[in-house]
Amino acid sequence: MAISAPLPHRTITAQDGPAPTISPLVISVIVPTWNERENIAPLLDAICAAPVGAKLEVVVVDDGSPDGTGAAVRQAAQSHPNVRLVQRPMKMGLSSAVMEGAAHSVGNIVVMMDGDLSHDARILPKLVEQVRLGSDVAIGSRYVQGGGLQGWPLHRRLGSLAFTWTARAIFGLRVRDPLSGFAAFRREVLTGLPTRFSARGFKLLLEVLATQPSLLVTEVPITFVDRWRGVSKLDLRELRELLTLCGRLLQWRVRQRLRRAASAVFRGSRTRHAPRAS
Repeated sequence: MAISAPLPHRTITAQDGPAPTISPLVISVIVPTWNERENIAPLLDAICAAPVGAKLEVVVVDDGSPDGTGAAVRQAAQSHPNVRLVQRPMKMGLSSAVMEGAAHSVGNIVVMMDGDLSHDARILPKLVEQVRLGSDVAIGSRYVQGGGLQGWPLHRRLGSLAFTWTARAIFGLRVRDPLSGFAAFRREVLTGLPTRFSARGFKLLLEVLATQPSLLVTEVPITFVDRWRGVSKLDLRELRELLTLCGRLLQWRVRQRLRRAASAVFRGSRTRHAPRAS
């Protein structure tokens, strides 16, 4: 399936306003980056080659990478005019980068994926197709049949499984991989997100699922490959932020339930005390 003509390239900053017109004919891929100079060019080649059956734009949101990632994106954009760069002045968080990129994008389907080649761009058409078929979210899942991990040592595998199980148990999620960083969304799912707790962290998908439990979600198996080059961003600080996110989301859900219960009691009280019509 051929890809139609690309969108014009331009470099924008985080201070620029959002793109004015949303198009159902465009798929927007958001790639947050920090120090991914060695990986970004082959990643953009792979994304732009993905047959998504629509105009494709790639919005790279770079958090002031000192290794020159922004310059590498501009260089790659000479071959891929559908690539745009959002340059932010400092490291501000992966989830906020995805939301920033979505605000500058024009597609009615928004895909987030990592910038380190750990996500296979050939899966993009499958994720997009699931959203087109009616899903609100399509997740590239490591933990459904056919999915897996490649290149991870045993301690990282066990740690990932433990945190995934914990997140599922805390929020009662049936989704097998709520911590995935590779997912396609109906645009309204992101624009309607009621909280922004994960902005400084890296688990936007968990926040989406925990705050919007009625979403129709599909999981597509992927093999997650450890980064080709560079150093992993995962450290104890990131894990601590995940636990903090879970705590804040739990508090938010409790408050929402209390508000609904109070509203139901108030409506019941008004009904019981309403004067009879004469």
